[in-house]
Amino acid sequence: MKSLPSATTITQAIVSILILLGIAHAAGARETILHSFAGGTDGAEPIGGLVSGPNGHLYGTTSGGGNGACQDGCGTVFELSPNGDGTWTETQIYSFASEDDGAFPNTGVIFDQSGNLYGATIYGGTNDDGTVFRLTPPANPGAAWIHTVLYNFVGDLDGEYCLGNLTIDPAGNLYGAALFGGLYGGGTIFQLVPPQQQQTWTLNVLHAFQGTNDGLDPFGAVVLDSRGAVYGTTYSGTVFRLQPPSPGQTAWSMHVLYRLESIAAVGPLLVGHPTALYGTTALGGATNDGTVFQLTPPTQPGTSWNATTLYEFKGGADGWYPLNGLVADRSGRLYGVTASGGAFDSGTVFRLSPRQGGSWTKTTLYQFKGGFDASGPGAGVILGQRALYGTTSSGGLSNLGTVFQLAP
Repeated sequence: MKSLPSATTITQAIVSILILLGIAHAAGARETILHSFAGGTDGAEPIGGLVSGPNGHLYGTTSGGGNGACQDGCGTVFELSPNGDGTWTETQIYSFASEDDGAFPNTGVIFDQSGNLYGATIYGGTNDDGTVFRLTPPANPGAAWIHTVLYNFVGDLDGEYCLGNLTIDPAGNLYGAALFGGLYGGGTIFQLVPPQQQQTWTLNVLHAFQGTNDGLDPFGAVVLDSRGAVYGTTYSGTVFRLQPPSPGQTAWSMHVLYRLESIAAVGPLLVGHPTALYGTTALGGATNDGTVFQLTPPTQPGTSWNATTLYEFKGGADGWYPLNGLVADRSGRLYGVTASGGAFDSGTVFRLSPRQGGSWTKTTLYQFKGGFDASGPGAGVILGQRALYGTTSSGGLSNLGTVFQLAP
């Protein structure tokens, strides 16, 4: 088995990958740190985002910490539950023990309809190429969640380094992107099918990137539309769609919808209404500090989609390096984060509001201070009923990351 690097090394490596591949000063938002990670058994460096459970609790992962045998810990899955006095209580629902059950869950987790959680680790497993796992909630409150490794990646055959969240369809199939590996070494889009006649989950490689017309290195999560098509982006700048097989066929068909002028399309796409796609690039724009873009279908089938740059980040106090995707509220406003920039160079949370005539207005909702405040939001935000929630990989009392809330 390969020796595994520390969680801190993994965090630094992700930043290096991006380079090689190419409390409040706020505007109407009040920040509350719901939890500061302390390392050790508490977990450290939450790189993945959050998901809200049916009980209103928040769930996520830390890439380090926990009780595992890896240096600095192998990572954890945590739950945050609200208390009546406005505070939140953090509970570790799983601590990865060693490379055998996976190490460094840099993705967030997702729920299925039965309340199970699914996620991925970038290392560990049988081949040290990462795993896909499931956590089943206990029958009795307070008992341990049950961890199951659903799949061990093989690297050159099916992919490795799954950094984006998984996606689930109504039939319970899981979809994801592996940054590297696959037949050509350029990463893969995969589907995991739950057991039917077979005893184990089955992985299907829907597409192996060659680095030619199709792009290279799918960094973020993939998303599904209502017809089961899979959408995603590659770091090399392509936006793609994978169509399910036609009746009687088995192969999915790859369509490159658009080629961005900049590399570093790293966030998952947002499927808007009726058919628009929204996304971010970590680089590009007038000052190369990142963009938010919109894609709409062409009037003539078979041609490239129409691209509109909604916003170009200016760096400095405006923010730069929007490392993850967007969420939309009922009014069509978009929310996201920049990993760097702001008045304290510790990242920002922003909102883009549509205006008549097709222009958009950008508002910086919060500028992280670093230090005891949060710093380095890289996983985007989720929308609650009255607040935004997210994670930062650094900052907080121990400078090992936080979970934060932004309220009007």
